[in-house]
Amino acid sequence: MTPTRRCILGVFAHPDDETSCAGGTFSRYAREGVAVYVVTATRGEQGTLGTNGQRVTRHGLPRVRDAELRAVLRMYGAEPPIFLGYRDQHVQQVDRDALVARITAIMHAITPDVVLTFGPYGLSGHPDHLAVHRATVAAFHHYRQTTAAEPRLYYKALLPDVVKALGLTLEGPEVEPTVMIDISAYKALKIRALRTYKTQEDAQRLADLFERTPWAVETFHQAYPPVPAGVQSVGFWETAPTSDPAVLMPHTRQDDAARERAERQSP
Repeated sequence: MTPTRRCILGVFAHPDDETSCAGGTFSRYAREGVAVYVVTATRGEQGTLGTNGQRVTRHGLPRVRDAELRAVLRMYGAEPPIFLGYRDQHVQQVDRDALVARITAIMHAITPDVVLTFGPYGLSGHPDHLAVHRATVAAFHHYRQTTAAEPRLYYKALLPDVVKALGLTLEGPEVEPTVMIDISAYKALKIRALRTYKTQEDAQRLADLFERTPWAVETFHQAYPPVPAGVQSVGFWETAPTSDPAVLMPHTRQDDAARERAERQSP
């Protein structure tokens, strides 16, 4: 019997977005034989110019970030990146219909089962993230209406402790996970991938945060087809035996118990 092909397509704005959002998830599924593709709208030309003593020129940054992304996707076992070639911080200014058409064409060529992108706030509110969100959603609906497959659309979502630690202000689907994926076996690889983005201060700060915290899950919101509120599954193809995050993420219980003890002991 021929195994059923499975495919994930992530659509993001800059190199390192894929790792911040779903590095552990991409690693896990690639090792399970799922085809993993990443579309990146820009090469991050306006990003920072190095960390920890590294310095690159503004002119040389796109080449370096291109190489960083390629190295990271090789680490994951994913396919090489698909660059759309837009300029960083200019994606909102490009012709929307043309952007949607390009992403739709990629979906038809790759035929993903799962499409993953930013939610309506783009996590950080970055204009490029917002433009990629809108274009990807429109492209997804064009794709699903013209394919025999039954693809699903997911947004990156965050748990409350992550939102607080990152200092973000979010609401709606980006704080309403319906999928919680255990990446404990791939957390070290995600951190190493973040460290690979040596040019980017944000990636280094996020790596520091993951090293200091017990976080070992990545969470997503299923936008289409819609599902009931709450965690419904522990993967894109797996179902959850429970919707209790404390069961799906055991460290949550331990953290809560530790906080309660500390509060009882405080004057």
